[in-house]
Amino acid sequence: MTDENKEPLPPTVARVLDEYLIILHADNTIDNEVADRLDALLRNGKVPKPEEIDAVLFAPTKNQGP
Repeated sequence: MTDENKEPLPPTVARVLDEYLIILHADNTIDNEVADRLDALLRNGKVPKPEEIDAVLFAPTKNQGP
């Protein structure tokens, strides 16, 4: 296998992630940037480490405010 960093996702997994992203974007309590970062992490074809998930979910964003 020449490209070990990018595993292709099975169609079923891709559909589940598509639906999950739609739900995340529909939730007003979740920032769209966070949802997009999480989606990118989940679509890379590998199981993310807990610290990678934390970094995606809790990274500071430009739009943070009251």
